[in-house]
Amino acid sequence: MSRRRWTLAVGALVAILVTVVAWRASEPPPITAKRAQAASMSSAPGVASEGPAAAVEPPTIRGRILDAEGRPVDGAAVRVLSTTPPYGIVAETATDESGGFAFGDPPRSAPRVHIVADHDPEGVVTSAELRPADGTTIDVTLVLSPAAVRGTVVDEKDHPVAGVSLSVDGVPWKTHGAISDEAGAFRLPVVPYEATTLVAVAPGYRTARVDLGQRQDRPEVVVQVQLEAGPAIDGRVVDPDGNAARARVIACEGTASEAKTTSGEDGSFTLPAPTSGCEVKAEADDFAPSDRAMVPTTGRLTLRLKAGGAIAGTVVDDRGRGVQSFSLGIESYSGHRSGRGAQKFEDERGAFSLDRLPPGSYVLTATAQGKPPTRSDSIEVRGGATTTGVRIVLLQGGSIVGHVRDDHGAPLQGAELRFDLVSAVVDDGAGATTDEAGAYRLDGAPAGPFTLRVQKQGYRTKLVPGLRVDSGQTLTQDVTLSVVSGGAGMELAGIGAGLAQNADGIFVAQVFGGDPADRAGLRSGDHIVSIDGEDASNMSVADAVQRLRGQVGTSVGLSIRRGGSTIDMVIERAAIVH
Repeated sequence: MSRRRWTLAVGALVAILVTVVAWRASEPPPITAKRAQAASMSSAPGVASEGPAAAVEPPTIRGRILDAEGRPVDGAAVRVLSTTPPYGIVAETATDESGGFAFGDPPRSAPRVHIVADHDPEGVVTSAELRPADGTTIDVTLVLSPAAVRGTVVDEKDHPVAGVSLSVDGVPWKTHGAISDEAGAFRLPVVPYEATTLVAVAPGYRTARVDLGQRQDRPEVVVQVQLEAGPAIDGRVVDPDGNAARARVIACEGTASEAKTTSGEDGSFTLPAPTSGCEVKAEADDFAPSDRAMVPTTGRLTLRLKAGGAIAGTVVDDRGRGVQSFSLGIESYSGHRSGRGAQKFEDERGAFSLDRLPPGSYVLTATAQGKPPTRSDSIEVRGGATTTGVRIVLLQGGSIVGHVRDDHGAPLQGAELRFDLVSAVVDDGAGATTDEAGAYRLDGAPAGPFTLRVQKQGYRTKLVPGLRVDSGQTLTQDVTLSVVSGGAGMELAGIGAGLAQNADGIFVAQVFGGDPADRAGLRSGDHIVSIDGEDASNMSVADAVQRLRGQVGTSVGLSIRRGGSTIDMVIERAAIVH
């Protein structure tokens, strides 16, 4: 049979709706049903029995869902929808491979119902009103037909608006929505006939609603949605006690509408209209961040900061005695940057306390005169609580000795040596200068890996990375400096990438073209997951940099996170001259 004849035949079947028959072993063939078409019903009387009344069998609704070509539809959603109070879904299921479905015991509380079905992309269908009765079986075949809504979203100047979320109201179940594209275009392929309104929501605009009207005879409705710009949003930040607070306010973080501002001394702030409908939070160095809130389209927004936590502990030497004078700083923090530098402490027991800290994971670094900077273990801080018992042991440190010479082997007097990037928050203060023979001795070396920085006027600064020495031990390291001849002023060995840190951890801020990182495929924005198998989540930028540096020809293994994927790579270090 041709497609046209088959379509006409299906149309003829759709004109006949529902037949109700008493259950019997031989079933009559099912017929189709569609909304707003006449229904016929018949009921077979029950058979009387002698003695007590026979048990009443519940009603049964069963049938099949077909597409416009008469083929069964597998996986179509089928629902029984009450048309009397209380309205709503009373039962739901999905069709099998033959397009079949069955409801063996529809609730008696719904004496009149519709059967509604949908499947993408075939369309939707709603039956005529059915009246299930005890002891009867309703057989119904429904044919899906297209019922789409498409159109464009524009602003008040008729410019297309991208990224608008579109959905429908009037349906007591969840339906699929759509997002407008760069041209403002959208399409919802399967919209139930029960849907009454198209709803458009976008940051910076008032919510728009469009009446869908009657759509039974229209396979696709075309609409234009015009959005009206929303007003700027005023707000206020308060501390845990309700007092006005100065804080950073971030709305629509990570989206094209992202906005950042700082509340004033009175706690007040203003967000631009495009942030309405987005999440917003407030952050301050002395408190835990506020809960995330939705930016309203109208009215005033209040963000309340939460109580911070504290860390208390001691700094001791390698014999367990308190270090009386030391510096202490936050080397890394799992949340936003705290902006807090090193603090000086004077206490004969070596005691310290840091308070008003946002909750999260912290690593502290301590140092004292003649002692190399030392990291704490990771410290968890909770809001409103003090983490106690933290103990940081400052060791004696190692020593490095050697000579500094020029390219011809001649000793260089007056070359300066120090440890490079040992910490991002404290200064170890260690340094040395070569004598007439080019000899030096530099004490207070960290355990490593660390980098020795050697510089002298008129010569290229040299970074010697990947060094290690145990506390109390001595390492010999000779260094050769090259004369600067108008070219590069520094040389080192590494992979050729710059690092930075944000709330998500350490990431690649820059990749230098032609260097090993670039050749290996490392990209700006990649987050460092691990270095040589060591978890990087609690590393500082200084720690990570020292691990990426190393001797020429050696390799470093990286795991990086890019988007939703984790990528492993091995990069061979090379000489880098800048």
